[in-house]
Amino acid sequence: MSLTGALQIGRSTLTASQAALQVAGNNMANAATPGFHRRSVNLAPVRGEYIGNGQFVGRGVNLQSVKREYDSALQARMRNAIGDQNSALIDQRFLIAIETIQNELTDNDISSLLSEFFNSFSELANDPDDNAIRSLVIQQGQTLAGRLQDLKGDYNDVRDQIDRALGAGVSKINDLLNQIGQINGNIAVSEASGGQENALRDQRDLLVDELAKFIDVTQIDQPNGSINLLVGSMPVLIATDVRGVELRREIIDGEPSVSLRIAADGSFINAKTGELGALMNQRDTTVTPVLDDLDVFTSQLIFQVNRVHSQGQGSTGFSSVKGSYSILDSTVSLNSNLTGLPYKIDNGSFFIHVTDDATGQRTTHRIDIDGNDLSLDDLINEINVVVGVPSVTASKGAANQLVLTAAAGAKISFSDDTSGALAALGLNTFFTGSDATSIEVNQRLRDNPRLLAAASQHIAGSNDTALAIADLQDLGAQDLNGSSLREFWNNSVNDLAVKTNAANRAVESTGLIKASLSAQVQAVSGVSIDEEAINMLTFQRQFQAGARFIQTIDEMLQTLLSIV
Repeated sequence: MSLTGALQIGRSTLTASQAALQVAGNNMANAATPGFHRRSVNLAPVRGEYIGNGQFVGRGVNLQSVKREYDSALQARMRNAIGDQNSALIDQRFLIAIETIQNELTDNDISSLLSEFFNSFSELANDPDDNAIRSLVIQQGQTLAGRLQDLKGDYNDVRDQIDRALGAGVSKINDLLNQIGQINGNIAVSEASGGQENALRDQRDLLVDELAKFIDVTQIDQPNGSINLLVGSMPVLIATDVRGVELRREIIDGEPSVSLRIAADGSFINAKTGELGALMNQRDTTVTPVLDDLDVFTSQLIFQVNRVHSQGQGSTGFSSVKGSYSILDSTVSLNSNLTGLPYKIDNGSFFIHVTDDATGQRTTHRIDIDGNDLSLDDLINEINVVVGVPSVTASKGAANQLVLTAAAGAKISFSDDTSGALAALGLNTFFTGSDATSIEVNQRLRDNPRLLAAASQHIAGSNDTALAIADLQDLGAQDLNGSSLREFWNNSVNDLAVKTNAANRAVESTGLIKASLSAQVQAVSGVSIDEEAINMLTFQRQFQAGARFIQTIDEMLQTLLSIV
């Protein structure tokens, strides 16, 4: 081996050691840099030189690569954990928000107000002629109706908040995708001649980790160094082609609906985890069901109370009464969807009573009802012509409501409605409206509490109607699958409580999983200052040894030259 070859060995030592020292220094400089992956130096001996007699001697060291310590499978699991934790936090946040809005176990919750409302009818039953108690019943009804309206408004506010968060999340996702696409292009250009652009890859990984907070993404590495990103099976980024995410807003059956789609072609995206997945889940499985439950509960509260109330009598009758529900088409059957009525009408009948104010004489007239055949026009004709109720004229109001008008000196009252037509048309009802948005106490009752029905069968001092309404809170209803109003509401509240407890546990478990995976990622990719200090000392000694080796070879060369 020549002295020149020996000098090359020393030179390779200095070059490799210097580069390794630089890598160790860079690692220590970025020990606290978010997203930085530790670099490791891969040194390998240079292929030996044949010196005869079957022997080879080394020719120094070669710096093969500077490797970025990165475990793609572990990083994918870490991103899943990030998405799961953010999803759990969103679930917890909105479930607690709904529980707070419901405010159960306080004096202003629906359960308490429902009890106070029905209990007021029990008090009325004790003294049905007391107008002060009648006013109390009406006030309790207004309080309950107002709380239901407020609850519906608060639920809608939560849904609007989710929609705004979805919009902000989609904007953030598209911004991240644009940045990742740009870095993809830069990496492809930089690595075209070989090697890896580690700093750019770190930046890209950090952005993908950030993206995983919002939506579950799968990374597909490409040979040129770029990556493709998929949500489920739908690509949202192909190298530098950002296909993007879109939040589409629509009105379906009168309710606002949102969906996640690929911006490039409108394909549906099924986000399962991350903030967007959790927001969609909360919108569809928490907020929408509680809105539906609230409207079902309110609708049945209205109808069940009205069905009993409409057959009872107050301490005075009506000189005229107008239904509170408008009918879109008065020529179709009352049970047709074209009428717009919120409640169905059974086959049956009800009685109209006409009382002469002067004599107290009362006449009774039966009106037969078939909701699947009878139209509003037919009903008006039956009252006016077929039955011909004396001293009462049936007509249509300005918005196609049924209007009954008594002649001067006469009063109208009702009883024995087996069809539910009185409640469905809104005659002699306690409530108006059909859901939590529109529920109100009938304005006629607020103006004249004497119209509040406590009696039945026109028996003076009767309290049967008041008692029947008081019993409704614990009476099973067919439209509530046999549950009472109280049971239905309590079941809805309890279901939400179970979901909230599950969300709380999920936050704890996903936090532990993420912490464990984070520790594993740090073990693979994190920088240890102590380890790098040892490496730095090792390479420093190697550099010093290489320099000393070169000095020795130089001295040998000088000796040789002096001999020559």
